[in-house]
Parts: sequence; C-alpha cells; structure tokens
Amino acid sequence: MTIQGDSALADQLRAAEMYSDCPATVIVPSIACTAIPFAELSDADFDAAWEQPMRQTIVAFQRAHRAGHTRLIAVVPTIAMSGAPQLAHAAATAEAIRVMVKSAARQWGADGVTVNCIAVAPELFGIDPAAVGSVSIAPPAFASRGSVVDDLAPLIRLTASTDAHHITGATLNADGGVWMTS
Repeated sequence: MTIQGDSALADQLRAAEMYSDCPATVIVPSIACTAIPFAELSDADFDAAWEQPMRQTIVAFQRAHRAGHTRLIAVVPTIAMSGAPQLAHAAATAEAIRVMVKSAARQWGADGVTVNCIAVAPELFGIDPAAVGSVSIAPPAFASRGSVVDDLAPLIRLTASTDAHHITGATLNADGGVWMTS
C-alpha cells in the first residue's frame, strides 16, 4: 500500500506499514489549516489553499490508476461536510476532493477500481478543534485505543481490500461521532 502526503498524519500511516490484498494508494492531501476570516480571504489565499491539495490529489490518483492500483482512498477533515468558521478555504478544498472521489469512482468503476474518501477529525490535519466549533452534541462514539493509526488503520485496510469491492464513491466518517451524516 502506498501512502502519499507530507503531513504528520501521512507519516503516521506510513509508519504503520499497512498492507492490502489489492494494489492501493492512500492520499492525505496538504489541506490549509490556518484560520482566516472569510471577509479577509484573498484570492491568493484561496488559490494557495486550493491549488496545491487539489493538484496533489489529482496527480496521486492518476498515477495510481496508471500503475494499476485498484483501491484509491483520500483522507480529508470532516469540515468538508460541516464547514468551519474562518476555514472556508480548507472546507471548500476538502469538499472538492470528496466530489473528485465520486467522479473518479464513477469513471474508473468499470475498470474494477474503487475510489473512496475517509473523513477524519479536523485536528488530525492540524486544525484547532476550538476553531471548528461543535457540530454535534453527541459524545465521541469510541475512545481512542492509542494512536490515530490504531483507530484509522483498520478502516483504511478494509477499504483497500477485496472485501470492499462493493464500496466506492463513498465518504466514511472516522471521527468518533463528532460529525454525523443523516
């Protein structure tokens, strides 16, 4: 399994030495974490926050597809679905990656390729949880067993396996119940 990205989360996943029974690529894009009030967000700020992670994800998926990888997974913060005050640029980028995952899944599905997204707690991307604000009154659904990798790795291994051949174009929330889909 190939883990791409230059963040602490990507490094932790690489260190876990995860294996898959399918050729798989996991991309952890570098999504901007700095809070900027929406009214002060310049075109340059938005371009910097948008262009790099989008290009990083597109290129990773294209290379993985050309290399014959049949399981492609993007990891994004849950602010993709909920938004966050002063993080419109990060939320828009994460949501665009989720939409890209759906499009790639539809396009490459006929080739036997699954493309999925795993949404994780914003703090795993270095985003201050206090800056995001509460989006759920529910307590976390589980207590961490140790490291982020201990909680996230099993889900990545599942989506990268032949057992998940029927799951594609999906976003799986792995944030302990902080943000819940309806």
